[in-house]
Amino acid sequence: MNLTANSLRSALLAMLLLMSWAATALGGPLDGRIDRIIARTDLGGASIAIHAVEVQTGRELIAYRADQPMIPASNMKLITSGVALEVLGPDFAFRTEFRIDDGVTPPTLVVVGSGDPALGDPVLLEREEVGLSVDKLFDTIAGVIAQSGARSFGEIVIDDRVFDRTFVHPSWPADQLNRWYCAEVGGLNMLRNVVTVFAEPSQPGGSPITRMVPDAPWISLANRARSDPKGNNTAWVSRPEPNDNMTLFGIVRTRCEIEVAIHNPPIFAGRVIAAELARRGIDIDPQRVRMARPEEQFDGLRTLAVVTTPIADVLERVNTDSHNLYAEALMKRVGHEVSGEPGSWENGAAVTRMIISDKLGAEHAQSTTVSDGSGMSRDNRVQPATLTAWMRAIARDPARWQVFVRSLAVPGKGTLEKRFIDRELSCELAAKSGYLSGVYALSGVLTEPRSGRQVAFSILLNDVPSGTRARNAKPFHEAVVEELDAWLSPQPTGANLGG
Repeated sequence: MNLTANSLRSALLAMLLLMSWAATALGGPLDGRIDRIIARTDLGGASIAIHAVEVQTGRELIAYRADQPMIPASNMKLITSGVALEVLGPDFAFRTEFRIDDGVTPPTLVVVGSGDPALGDPVLLEREEVGLSVDKLFDTIAGVIAQSGARSFGEIVIDDRVFDRTFVHPSWPADQLNRWYCAEVGGLNMLRNVVTVFAEPSQPGGSPITRMVPDAPWISLANRARSDPKGNNTAWVSRPEPNDNMTLFGIVRTRCEIEVAIHNPPIFAGRVIAAELARRGIDIDPQRVRMARPEEQFDGLRTLAVVTTPIADVLERVNTDSHNLYAEALMKRVGHEVSGEPGSWENGAAVTRMIISDKLGAEHAQSTTVSDGSGMSRDNRVQPATLTAWMRAIARDPARWQVFVRSLAVPGKGTLEKRFIDRELSCELAAKSGYLSGVYALSGVLTEPRSGRQVAFSILLNDVPSGTRARNAKPFHEAVVEELDAWLSPQPTGANLGG
């Protein structure tokens, strides 16, 4: 067969047109609409990756750079939550046990941690039972201990060995380790591993009046702030070293409260327990608290009290409230559950990759970088297509899917409290937002309430410049969700939403 130069060019052109048509035909039906949203939104050259699929059928609706690994920020919690449901199960509950060693005089109180991030969390206590508080929790524990006949203890031993004793992730921002969202992670946690510093102004120019909750006299708080009735509240608390030496800086104009992450959660928890029990007539010195030694065994001791937290409650704090401590505790716990070793970020990440490979295939596991469980680390990477495939995999088990979807934020609640307010969605939205500097993420599920049809979506933005363009990120998310909502909603005869 002989081809002239002109006929060769014509053949090549026809082939290119055919390839272009095939690429368009294989794309999602909403790709054109998404292209227009991208074109009219100034995101300053940010990296954009989007994927959306129908959950029941797997039909691809949007595929925009969907195989690009992106920093997911708190959307990493969707992976962690699903792994926890797979490994621990939807009926799992954390257990914190208070045991007594009465073979010594005075006896020893042993607190055996399970990694529960919720122990003494005032938000969760109030949410779960009207009127329940931290005070009432300790009233109950002290009452049970008193009924056993124990009135004093020589020491408290904290068995935190369910997790390792690396409390801080190595890639978390060093200048933010005093913030509540960078709380350290222990095998025994208490009060979300934070203290709250309250500051009130005194006379102008004077030192503010301070107090700490819980009352923790073993924590040092230096006061270098000043009162100023004309200034703005700029008070903040530093904790620059791996200890609990804190300093209050800034200006206090009106009463303010500052949450500060503490160091060494198991010891902090033990001292809080000792102080709270001592206030209720059980004699324990808060300084007589230590962590369990590697060789110690406590299996034969009498259990006095058990505090449990269902996994559904933990997942709600993870995904509705985006609480990092909760996500990291889940990651370490699945590492412990599978390996039998103290849970760590290393074995938790290994289990996560294993589950992704098992559920989605090796290619998804290879393209996913798992650094931590909460998304605070900027070393995490995940494709939008992996997140949507992950949600579809969870949906194959109705019991796990129900717990998973219920854990997500909805408009007006949690991290979506102020989002989608002016958007009239016909479908039910449950989603996880995510933010780090330059990173804006939103992934979740839309459900058409009458038919039950669902769409899983993931919208990841990286390298978003600060300023006006950053303010365009959330409206961009919401515009994409609106297009999916319109596609999923029942349409009048003749409506065309094919893009």
